[in-house]
Amino acid sequence: MNKVLSLAYFAGGSKFTLDPFIALKNSRHDLKVAFTKTPKRAGRGNKKAHNLLLDKAVEFGIPIKTIDNFKNIESLKLLKSLELDFIVVFSFGLILPKEVLAIPKYGCINIHASLLPKWRGASPVQHALMNNDKVTGYTFIIMNERLDEGKIVYKEKINIDINDNYVTLLNKIISSASKVLVSKIEDLANNKIKPQIQIHDQASYCYKIKKDDTYLKFNISAKEVLGKIKAFSPNPGAKCFIDGELIKVLDAKIEDNSKFNKEIGCVIDENLLISCKYGFIRLIKIQRAGRKAMMAKDFLNGRKVKIGSVINE
Repeated sequence: MNKVLSLAYFAGGSKFTLDPFIALKNSRHDLKVAFTKTPKRAGRGNKKAHNLLLDKAVEFGIPIKTIDNFKNIESLKLLKSLELDFIVVFSFGLILPKEVLAIPKYGCINIHASLLPKWRGASPVQHALMNNDKVTGYTFIIMNERLDEGKIVYKEKINIDINDNYVTLLNKIISSASKVLVSKIEDLANNKIKPQIQIHDQASYCYKIKKDDTYLKFNISAKEVLGKIKAFSPNPGAKCFIDGELIKVLDAKIEDNSKFNKEIGCVIDENLLISCKYGFIRLIKIQRAGRKAMMAKDFLNGRKVKIGSVINE
């Protein structure tokens, strides 16, 4: 069957949502509409967040709708009128009600940034890094009403490199997923793929990241501290207080991961080596509030951090 598929794309507005959108747009299939969340006002000046998907849809001439939920009956009417074969979903941020899940002929396909059933939930990339996983990946599932529990259409492993952070890892994941997205939905429509039920008793879950989660504590191993730094780099950034000043830590390296330290969070030398409960970690790249990111050595050129001082005090 070489049918031209009728498609819709539901996603948030970050740069990571663009690759799947472009893959669908550049395919031989008919991308009829995109849906994205209404941009919220936040930050200084209460400005609306910039939605890159909106810009790209306008550039490509694809109709795009902004919504807060699916209570608007007109949105449901529109989707039903398009006679969709698939709705592709990535990082959308809204729960799809059963009325929407039932609309496309072959289902709603979610791109999830982990190897399901591991790391179901809102922050799989961050949790893979915080957990110091060696491998992660992505999974295409046919969505149901439960959180990331749908049948698996396809999944692929991605190695986590020693220098990966949130941005580099998610870039690798979504770039790889976008390259095979069209071929996999074609295979599903052509009955070349038999979706597999997840092994639910092997599931693990990740929570939505809150502001408090980004603050560093050193009463854990240096490896765990580094995992947290990578998970939140470059944004929102892992944070700590140095001499009372709030500092984002964007990169660091482990000097030791095993030595037990009674004194935790202490500055050990003049180059921001810090004691953890187990091991030591050296801050490499930091960012002061309202300033550009800088190497820690440049930060130290303008000030001295006293040996023996305690981070977060």
